[in-house]
Amino acid sequence: MAQCSIDIFAPSVSTVSKGIEGKLILLHSNERKLGKTAQAVRFPKPFYLRFEQGINAISGLPYAPLTKWSDFKKVNKQLTDPKTIDKARSMYSTLIVDTLDVAIKWCEKYVCGMQGVTRLNDGNSGYGLWKEYENEWFNEWNKLLNAGYCVIFISHSEERKMKDHKTGEEYIQLYPKGDKRTIDLIIDAVDLIGYVKSNGFDDNGNPQMSSVYFSNCPQFLAGGRFKYMKPEITPFTAEAVQEALAEAVEREAEETGIKAVDYTTFKAESMPETMTYDEAMAKVEPLFKKLHKINKERTIAIVEKYLGEGNKISETTEAQLEQILMIIDDFQDALDEAED
Repeated sequence: MAQCSIDIFAPSVSTVSKGIEGKLILLHSNERKLGKTAQAVRFPKPFYLRFEQGINAISGLPYAPLTKWSDFKKVNKQLTDPKTIDKARSMYSTLIVDTLDVAIKWCEKYVCGMQGVTRLNDGNSGYGLWKEYENEWFNEWNKLLNAGYCVIFISHSEERKMKDHKTGEEYIQLYPKGDKRTIDLIIDAVDLIGYVKSNGFDDNGNPQMSSVYFSNCPQFLAGGRFKYMKPEITPFTAEAVQEALAEAVEREAEETGIKAVDYTTFKAESMPETMTYDEAMAKVEPLFKKLHKINKERTIAIVEKYLGEGNKISETTEAQLEQILMIIDDFQDALDEAED
């Protein structure tokens, strides 16, 4: 992969992805056994991240039998690592996270274990592990949500006190379960939030298929980024959701004049690729040597600008990839100036 410079004089022009690839969906409900999992696994080429026992009645489904957060981290690495992502993407298009609130508990336990405590409040000598918890949650999901899969999160609901911004009146809304540090990050990231609701039983006492709502209301959180997404789909099926989403994207594209493109084109135009750490290190070394021969003082100044006084490029880690990329840019600018 090559580093892509940002040029405001030749800006990218926004497009919208017309397929299911890369779409992020959250389904929640305060009722159980409504078909959330059964319909989610009907999306294209599914892979089930089993945070709880939700597929006992579904056969033939590829899944990861997760039992702790570290299991998820290992699977996530295989799904997102540059060395394996192409193979993973060829096998799986849809990832089902079931359930999100269990994943939150596992992440909290994992972070507590880093310091041998049982509560986040007890870490860091009583100052708490809240920042570490938030960072761990963000870092793992950020990798997965930008990898091009359709990710469907399944969550239980809980009551949350809300306030009307216009009237100031408080009300109770059914909201995906989890604390604000974790669940709100997912809510902000997803393209669609659907609330799944039971339709009771027919005249013969058989359960009727549920409905899914994509329009927000005081009773429950729902909504999305697509203006023309149907506010209600009854019965709730995977096929009906995909069809409604495709129609919403197409109508919006027609109205705005923005192109609806396949995901490969969308990713190439909207998410420039960057280098891996190994690629960056391979590129920075010859630039360092070349500039060092021309201007030793400036070379050292650039390195210390991003890594701090006395620190060396050879001593960096993958966590400092952004700094290495900035050093590469500055080295190249300095070499260009020297050639003028």
